[in-house]
Amino acid sequence: MIDFDFTSKGFEINGQLYSFPVAKEELFTLFGEPEVFSGEHNDVYIWHTVGLRAFAKDRININTIEVTYRVEDYATAVKSAFIGQLKLNGESDVMKYYNEHKQERIKLWDTDDTGAFRFNDVTVWYNIRQSELYSLSLQAYEEVEEEEVSLLPIDENFEYLEAVWYEWKKTIENRVGADNKYYNPTHGITQEQLDTVVEQLDEVELPAILVNFYKIANVKWNAVTSAISLHANGWNYDLLPFEKIADEWEDINELFDDEEVDEDEDTLADYDTRLKCTGYANPKWIPFAEGKNGDYLLIDTDPSDTGMYGQIIELQNESWSRTVIAFCLEELIYREIESLEGAITEHQQFIIDNGTF
Repeated sequence: MIDFDFTSKGFEINGQLYSFPVAKEELFTLFGEPEVFSGEHNDVYIWHTVGLRAFAKDRININTIEVTYRVEDYATAVKSAFIGQLKLNGESDVMKYYNEHKQERIKLWDTDDTGAFRFNDVTVWYNIRQSELYSLSLQAYEEVEEEEVSLLPIDENFEYLEAVWYEWKKTIENRVGADNKYYNPTHGITQEQLDTVVEQLDEVELPAILVNFYKIANVKWNAVTSAISLHANGWNYDLLPFEKIADEWEDINELFDDEEVDEDEDTLADYDTRLKCTGYANPKWIPFAEGKNGDYLLIDTDPSDTGMYGQIIELQNESWSRTVIAFCLEELIYREIESLEGAITEHQQFIIDNGTF
């Protein structure tokens, strides 16, 4: 019988305290001879009869032990579930412990949406899929080191954007939670990021308000969605990571040439008169939020005589609609803050239901 016990002292196997990495021979003595798979990056050791796997990056020491609760069908899978006993601070029902100690869970990486528990120098990570426990991974606790970056100073007259960001993030946190995997703010942009985007845009100038906005905070890209988003005309737009602005700008401006637009068929009929544009888009429109469907929010640096520099444009791809939806970026954000204090939208409910840690 194998007994795994996790307490404030750490990790015990059959009453003996262990820390990772563990010499593989010690586990061979405890569990018997395993089936071995040698991969490109590590060796995998499998004890089918007891429902355990282990991984060694250096082929010598075990970095991770995996305790199987649900058997899967692939080449290196364990063929039976764990038959021993595992206790977390005396609790043998690991899912009961998981549900009753939510405040003690920690994330092992940014997008970790199940979490782990720390017991001294060891963590127990839960592999949960569709509310069902597949396995527990036991490994050394590693302190997450904060990335050291040299942030850019805010230009004079743009300091107020710090308050805009603070209020926006605080309202989002109140709605979806700061630990939600779709809540993805990060530190402001670096000089290298700024130089790269400026170079990509070539002679198209980034507006100072947008640069200073991203000097305060940026976002990490998520392929699904983001809690840091803006709404216009019933549609959700995720704030773009600063480093993706130039790529999205290129995608927009490579779609159509001006000569491909047939003005005789009133193609531009839905364009706002405050905009200066005779084609699909004006190269001086800078995207900062995407609808993930070809639609964008952009900041206008080349308005018509009746428009305003810095006005916000909604570009709808399919309908060829180009509409001014706000006079400036902060107006759009404060409108979003106000909406976050109202009824929960379908998009927000998705984030709450699927991203809550």
